[in-house]
Amino acid sequence: MRPGPNSVHGPDGVYSAPMIRTTPQPLAAIASFHAHIYFDSAAQREIALALREQIGARFAVTLGRVHDRPVGPHARAMYQVAFDVATFGNFVPWLMLNRQGLTVLVHPNTRDQRRDHLVHALWMGEVLDIVDADGLPTDDEAELPPPPNTQPTLAP
Repeated sequence: MRPGPNSVHGPDGVYSAPMIRTTPQPLAAIASFHAHIYFDSAAQREIALALREQIGARFAVTLGRVHDRPVGPHARAMYQVAFDVATFGNFVPWLMLNRQGLTVLVHPNTRDQRRDHLVHALWMGEVLDIVDADGLPTDDEAELPPPPNTQPTLAP
């Protein structure tokens, strides 16, 4: 199948939902955000864990478990950082400057997880495949930010 100009490529072929909508979505469609910090070697894991500590010391976020193997739609070992909409403006630019060469996916949480991971995604570094994208819900409750599990003591 040859992809159209508004298609997104995934590991299982082409996700053909149009990237362009005729009606703009309101910002209120974003309930929260996730950042996924990926690593694929022991050295990168050390860097990722040090970055995790730095994030926790500077931002009121929810640090998820460290997964040492691919999990869910993620093709590489990683951990998740969940954060609210208000934190995006400080956290994401800080992450851009401090990701230490690691691959990072930032995506919003709307009602359409598939589009959030494939179309609305912001990648820093290598763009990775999203595994089994067709299995991601397209009309679900948007995930609200969980309570932060960090207590920042440093300014970004």
